[in-house]
Amino acid sequence: QETMSFGNSYGGGRTRMGTKVFLNVYDLSPSNDFLYPIGLGLHHSGVEILGVEYSFASGAGIFEGTPKEAPGARFREQLFLGVWEGSAADLRRVVAELRETENFGSEDYNLVRNNCNSFSNAFVWKLLERRIPAHVNRLADIGVCCSCLLPRDLLDNAPVGDPSSNNNNG
Repeated sequence: QETMSFGNSYGGGRTRMGTKVFLNVYDLSPSNDFLYPIGLGLHHSGVEILGVEYSFASGAGIFEGTPKEAPGARFREQLFLGVWEGSAADLRRVVAELRETENFGSEDYNLVRNNCNSFSNAFVWKLLERRIPAHVNRLADIGVCCSCLLPRDLLDNAPVGDPSSNNNNG
């Protein structure tokens, strides 16, 4: 079935059939040009819905931003994940639930165990009951095995943060 947009202007992905949900994926390192073709990379991600991108960082917790713009990262791709059938109020409830009960508060960030991609995966699961593509967080998943070798400040600070805060590292 084909979906139709409301009106003549961009409606933030809203259609008669629901709201389009996108995963915006960013490169955090120039080495991604070599790693991406083999399913690896240092990635930041955010979930775009209703014209807003939601992401997660240390110090900020869950934050809203302009789609396809993440300070300190280069936009790589946008992946269409599906159509969500909820309202804006439902969306606010999902975000609040993630913030309060799913370990995505301002002090819960960890580079390998609970990062922006972990948030994107949890958010997409709540909205669409599906996971984000595995390659987006694969390097962090591998990093869990050797996280004890990494300095604590590296693990606790996000490479991309809330652009509206004073500290871009979150």
